Amino acid sequence: MTLSKSRSGAGLALLLLCTANFLDAMDVSTIGVALPAIQAELGMKATSLQWAVSAYVLGYGGFLLLGGRVADVFGHRRVFLWSLAVFAAASIAGGFVDSGPTLIAARLIKGIAAAFTAPAALALLLSVFGEGSARAKALGVFASTGATGFVLGMVLGGAATIFSWRATLVMGAPVAILTLVLAPLALPADQKRTGVRPAFDWAGAMTITPGLLLFVFGITNAAAVGWQAFATWASLAASLVLILLFLAVEARHADPMVPLGIFRRARLRHANAIAALFQGAYVGFQFLATLYYQNVIGWSAFTTGFCFALGGVFVMFLAPRFATIAQNRGAAGLMAAGVGLQALSYVFWVTAFGSVNPILLVILSQILLGLGYALTYPSVQVAALSDVEDDKSGLASGLLFASFQIGGGIVLAAASAVFAAAPQFGWDPYAAGIAFVALLAVAVTLLAAAGPRTSLARPPAHQAAE
Repeated sequence: MTLSKSRSGAGLALLLLCTANFLDAMDVSTIGVALPAIQAELGMKATSLQWAVSAYVLGYGGFLLLGGRVADVFGHRRVFLWSLAVFAAASIAGGFVDSGPTLIAARLIKGIAAAFTAPAALALLLSVFGEGSARAKALGVFASTGATGFVLGMVLGGAATIFSWRATLVMGAPVAILTLVLAPLALPADQKRTGVRPAFDWAGAMTITPGLLLFVFGITNAAAVGWQAFATWASLAASLVLILLFLAVEARHADPMVPLGIFRRARLRHANAIAALFQGAYVGFQFLATLYYQNVIGWSAFTTGFCFALGGVFVMFLAPRFATIAQNRGAAGLMAAGVGLQALSYVFWVTAFGSVNPILLVILSQILLGLGYALTYPSVQVAALSDVEDDKSGLASGLLFASFQIGGGIVLAAASAVFAAAPQFGWDPYAAGIAFVALLAVAVTLLAAAGPRTSLARPPAHQAAE
């Protein structure tokens, strides 16, 4: 069902959905450059300071599957509006925090709200735009805003920190409130169900949600204090038990939260694997490069954040065009080209740093990286969503966004471990860490090139969800 035959109605809906997507993605990275100012004012210990960033990812990654399923069962627009309202309230509250725990709590609530907003927004986009070029263009714009929000988050955070670190928490609230005011006028109402509402899988929700939370917590904690810490391996062990229990529940449930048959969709499975690994490689590179630019070269937080602006410009302008190509001609080739360019960027960085001018290093690596990200991010979304029906789009979106978040956490922990261990072997820690990222990106390129290349036409709405 489309919202309106007019271009203006669909255009406003797309603008609002993209705005929410931009805010969700931006908040992943926007607070990173404000950490020194936060530590100075709130007196947070270094071991707890990183949770100002990680709490958002913890809530986002841990609740995504639940968010996608709740949107499918209770209505995409209803869930979108309520979760965006919570996001705005938590943003405002963040401006008044007076301690480390209250800051972390505000960030966690924002992450949970984003976990419900993101899959609902993508599902709404699919219902607003019909098949063909209109949907391809809309999906490309949506993908580009998410990628741009993530890539430019540090740039915007650095600019806001000039005024106050609290501005990095509050600056999304006015935009979210304006979106809330306009959304009921532009977004399609949830369809009234003619039959009985599907039974909500509480057993599945109560196993997979804490399972994912513990998994994201364990991975994030490993990046901070190491794999040998009790909190790290105990969280991962408990997560494994809960996820196995979840699979057992879903295999027997009449209306499961996640129908296990969805993982037999080849394009969806492949797209999620690429999403986790390519995003993880980028997050690992961003973390190590940021440390190098500040600790070795001596650049300021704002200058360091601005280093990623060029890549964001590439994503902003090119991702919509690549999404259209992926929709019409297939996504596997574009994904392979995109992660291949990213791998080339990482290889160039690790072989050239220390021997070329740092500004030239940033410019050349960001051109390759931005172009690669612009190719890969929308192609992954097109591939994943081409394999599911509209009534499963919230779930598929949740799976995809969860792959991005969890993949980022896993690879960041691994890259951090390589970085920390490198001096023991006489290696430069930055060269070793980004060399690891580059090798991973090469492997992802081969995986993307070996992906399914069948038609990307979406299955009919009546097709069984297995």
